[in-house]
Amino acid sequence: MTTTLPANWHLADEGRAIEGDVLLFDLDGVLADASHRQHHLHLEEPDWDGFYAAVDADTPLETGARLLSALHPDVPVVILTGRIDAVAPTTVEWLRRHRIRWDMLVCRPADDSDRDTHAVDYKRIEVAKLLAASIRPVLAIDDNRRIVAMYEEFGIPGAYVSSGYYDNLARYDGGV
Repeated sequence: MTTTLPANWHLADEGRAIEGDVLLFDLDGVLADASHRQHHLHLEEPDWDGFYAAVDADTPLETGARLLSALHPDVPVVILTGRIDAVAPTTVEWLRRHRIRWDMLVCRPADDSDRDTHAVDYKRIEVAKLLAASIRPVLAIDDNRRIVAMYEEFGIPGAYVSSGYYDNLARYDGGV
C-alpha cells in the first residue's frame, strides 16, 4: 500500500495500514439513519448544505450495526460513503460515539464537492483506487441497487440493504 493515502481516506488508527481483504460498507441508509435529512434532496434544487449539516443527528440503524458486528472481527471495515469530505470529522466522531466498528472512512473528495459525479461513478472510482492500493473488498453492503451491481462488476459480492430512500423517486436516482 502506498504510504500517502488520498486526502479523502481517513484511518481509524493512523498507525495501522489497511491492506488485503476488507469488508466494504455504505454509511447513510446502511449504518446511519439519514431519513430525517432526505427531504433536503427532494426539492427542485437539492439542498446539499442542509443535507450534510444534519449528519450529526443521525441515529444508528440496528440492522446494519448488527450485520457489521456479526461479520468476522479480524477483517478490516472500510466505510465508503457518498458524504463529502468536509463532514469527515463529524462522521468520525459519530462513528466513535456510536461505537461502530470501522478501520477506514472514504468520503467524496473535496474536488468532487459539487456532487456532479453520480454515486455509482464516484464509488467505482474509489473501488478502483482501493484495489490499486492492494485493498480487496470481499463483501460490499449498500442500500443502492445500482451500486451493488457495480461492485459485482468488479467481482465483489454485494448485498443490498433497503433503506427506502430510493423508493418511488422519479427525479432523484440515488446520488448519495
